[in-house]
Amino acid sequence: MEYITCMKCGQTLPRSKLERMKTGTYRRVCNHCKWLYYVKPSRDRRILRELELRKK
Repeated sequence: MEYITCMKCGQTLPRSKLERMKTGTYRRVCNHCKWLYYVKPSRDRRILRELELRKK
């Protein structure tokens, strides 16, 4: 089993805890950090944008 270090939190995790990309390589950010740094902020921005459109 191969372990990879997350570039955000520094944890050493098995490859199964990282996202596999179409090219077959693994993203160097664990799934938890990916959620915190990329997915959640983009959802928040989308929600705020939709609320702003409702006001108009």
